[in-house]
Order: sequence, then C-alpha cells, then structure tokens
Amino acid sequence: MTDGPKVYDYIVIGAGSAGAVLASRLSEDPGVRVLLAEAGGWDRDPTLHIPGAIVRNVTNPKFNWGYKTEPQAHLNNRQLVWPRGRLIGGSSSINGMIYIRGHARDYDVWRQLGCTGWGYDDVLPYFRKAETSARGGDTYHGDAGPLKVMRGEPGTPVCSAFVEAAVAAGYVRSDDFNAVEQEGFGHYDCTIHRGRRYSTATAYLRPALNRPNLTVVTRAVAHRVVFEDRVARAVAFSIDGKPETLRAEREIFLCGGAINSPQLLMLSGIGPADHLRDVGVDVVHDAPDVGGNLQDHIAFKYQIECPEPVTAYKYRNPLHAGLAGLKYLFNGSGILGRTALPTGGFLRTTPDKDIPDIQVQVAVAMVPAPSSGRRFPDRHGFTVYVNQGRPLSRGTIRLRNDDPAALPAIDPRYFSAEEDLDVLLDGMKRTEDILRQPALDRYRGRQAEPPTSVTTRDGYIAEIREKATSTYHPIGTCRMGADDRSVVDEALRVRGVSGLRVVDASVMPTLINGNTNAPTIMIAEKAADLVAR
Repeated sequence: MTDGPKVYDYIVIGAGSAGAVLASRLSEDPGVRVLLAEAGGWDRDPTLHIPGAIVRNVTNPKFNWGYKTEPQAHLNNRQLVWPRGRLIGGSSSINGMIYIRGHARDYDVWRQLGCTGWGYDDVLPYFRKAETSARGGDTYHGDAGPLKVMRGEPGTPVCSAFVEAAVAAGYVRSDDFNAVEQEGFGHYDCTIHRGRRYSTATAYLRPALNRPNLTVVTRAVAHRVVFEDRVARAVAFSIDGKPETLRAEREIFLCGGAINSPQLLMLSGIGPADHLRDVGVDVVHDAPDVGGNLQDHIAFKYQIECPEPVTAYKYRNPLHAGLAGLKYLFNGSGILGRTALPTGGFLRTTPDKDIPDIQVQVAVAMVPAPSSGRRFPDRHGFTVYVNQGRPLSRGTIRLRNDDPAALPAIDPRYFSAEEDLDVLLDGMKRTEDILRQPALDRYRGRQAEPPTSVTTRDGYIAEIREKATSTYHPIGTCRMGADDRSVVDEALRVRGVSGLRVVDASVMPTLINGNTNAPTIMIAEKAADLVAR
C-alpha cells in the first residue's frame, strides 16, 4: 500500500454486508476514486463458499473478531459468544444465509420515530433492487439485482414435519415470509445460488474488482478518523502492521457494523464525552448516544433427539460424509448445498399483538452449546430456536482504553427489560405446542433440553438464565433519527461533524423481527442513492 495512491474521493471502512455493497455502487461512477478497507483478509478459503460448512466457519478465529459479551447479570453472569465476520464479505461470509426482511411494520416504526424516507414503501424498492430472486420479479421481489436468493426448501424430513405440525397447531403455511404477510411457518429463502453461499463479496464486490477506480485493501485496521475543522478528511490505518494515513476528498463511510462502527467513532473523538476522557481520547464532538441503544435477539433452544437416522448427525459417518461431498461436487446439491437452519416461522405470543413478536428456527442437527467445546452433534436430533423478536432491553458498546486493537466492552443487558422474559416464555409455550403435534411423532424422541422435568415458570426461567443464547443480530449503536441525540440523521450523516456517514446495521433505531443481513444490504443500497443525490 505504501506505493499506492494516498488520496481518494470516498473511503469505505469495512468490506462486510454493507461495505462491499456501498463500495460497489459508489464505484459504478467512473469519475470517483473509491477505497474499500477491510481489517481481515480475502474470502479465498473454499469452505467459506459451501453453505453446509457454516459449522466450521462461524466461530473460526481465522474469519472472526472473537467477541464475547460482558458477564450478563440476568443470565447467571455468563459471557455470550458474538461471532462477527473479519474478512471480505464480513458476516455475510459466515452467517446462516437466511434471507428475511422483517415485517413491513418494522420500517413504518422507523418512520414514526422520525426517520423520514425509511418507511416500508420507501425501502421496498431497495430490497428489490438488491435481489435476483428465484421466485422471479414481482411487487415484492427483484429479478435483476446482484444478490441471488433461492427459494426455501427443507433440509431433512424433520423440517417438513415441523411445518405440518405448525399448521396442525393452528398456524398458516407460508410460502414467502418476504411478501404480503410474515406470520406463519415454512422454509426460509436463502442467499445461496447453485449450491454456493452468495455473500456480498460474491454478489457485489467481485464483479466490481476490474474497475480501475476501485481499490481494495485488506489487513487494514482503522485506528481513527482524522478531522480538520470538524470535517472528516482522512483515516489513520495500520495496514499489514504499518501505519498509513489515507485521505478522502469527499466522504468517509463507516461500515463496520454494530460493534466496530461505534468503536471507531469513539476512538475518533465522537461519543459520550465523559467516557472518552476516561479512556484518554480527545473529544471532537460530545455524542452521548454513540454506542448506546444496543439491541440483539436472545433465544432459547430446544434439543430434541430423533429416533430415525435422518438428521445431519449421519454425516459424522465417513461413508455418508463422502457421499455428501461427492453429491455436492457433482451438482452443488445435498446437505452441503443448504443452510443448516432451513425452516421456521413467525408467531404472535398473544392474540392482541398486531404483528409477530417471535421467530422460530429449526436446525437440522442438535447444535452443541458453545461451552461444550464441540462443533458437531453427538447423536441424531434437531434443534428449535425460539427468538425474542423485538426486545425492549438496551445495552452499550464502550471502549476499554484508547488502543484500537483492544476489543470493546459489549454489554447487551439481556432481559434488563422484564417484558422480554415474558415474551420469550410465551413464545416457548407456543413452540412446545407445535412440538407436541402428531406430525412430529415419527421424529420426536427424548427432549434433551430443556429437561421434561421442568414444568413451572420458575423452572423455565432458571433454564433461560442458564442456557439462553444470542442469535447474532446486534444493531442500533449509531442510531438514526431526526432528534438531536441521534447519532446519524436520515441521510446517515454523523451529527456534529461533516464528511462522515455510518452505513450498516448500527443505524437501525429498532430491531426487526428476523435476520438482519437483508436489511443491512438494503441500507447500503439506499445509502448509495443518498450519496448520489
């Protein structure tokens, strides 16, 4: 990098779900020079592109920041693992590949909170612009976007049986969670195409690499944004361990996600003034809400043994594993060409709720707990995750010191809002009703977790506190809004300074009920249009 250009029109920090999209779109204008800087390396490991290899890669330290939360007071002081991608494609290169946009009401709430231009009717065109859906183009889906999205399909017979059980329990069968109605059960659309993961690196960045106006730099750790008269003018990096300062003639974009973007803002002097002074950072702008408003989906998982050899455990057998590998190499099909979480749905915990507040996800194996030290199942079975879809609990990201290499303190404060616990308990009761349906009799063995001896409310709460886990959807720490305390305005410009925007999941004011990758891509698509205006 030392011999390359030092001045660009735009600098994009972070090549993940948002950054790869934004850099690709900005560089469509041949008249601008775009730098995309990524702290990790390239996504060249072949297993990153095999959907079924997610169990190998989601917590692999080669591709991961290795974050853990602070001890959680309402989870028996446990620290939860938070995988976030540190490579080209970011978390879209290691995630579960589920393509969910959220309910239309989620975005209308953003608009009601003052985010003009971010209601559902405003953002739907950007979802469609991003997507080439196997469903074809229609009111809700695109047919010419970079991101290839396959229709949902079951991963094992258990998945189809689970949907039948949900229908028997009174829920509707859904063919498309991203169309008119989110509520119901079915199989999730996925960012997979011809048996390969379709990350933003594959969809957006690789087709743009031959543009002479786009420069991509890896192993580039951003230390701080450099301001001149409160205008963002440059970024101080460590690139392959060597210090480099690169200038931006027009704008700088933080696309590091809900952890890295507020961390870099605070390292650059934008954040709660007292906190910055405490850790030795000079204050450029007192922004109390930077790093606040942290939200994440907390989940409880049911582990059900399966008496029939139809779950992913059978691939622990070398013969079955070899056959699966051959099938995948031949045509990209089979267990390796699918997501490990193919099935699920959305439900309301009480009839008075207007929209679903719980997401359910079914995994094709018994997923070991992170504390077990195992990555693979030890018997036949399946896992059902019950996610609290719209948590009211709010947490923080804070610096430990002024060292850019120090991982920040992540404190989501799960269940600090007691209502979240009540919603999750209600969602678990409804999920248990599905699990009891005759459609699952053939595949339902012993319930390993939670033990069937747990029958009281206090017993369930004790299980939640000991075993609840994150589903890795952090958002909100650079909140968008129209009020003075919001971190960014409706055009994603950082308040109090010029020439700096945040473009990633951290700008979401509230968490959608669903996976957050598709909404993050939408945010980057819309941001590119905002810059062009």
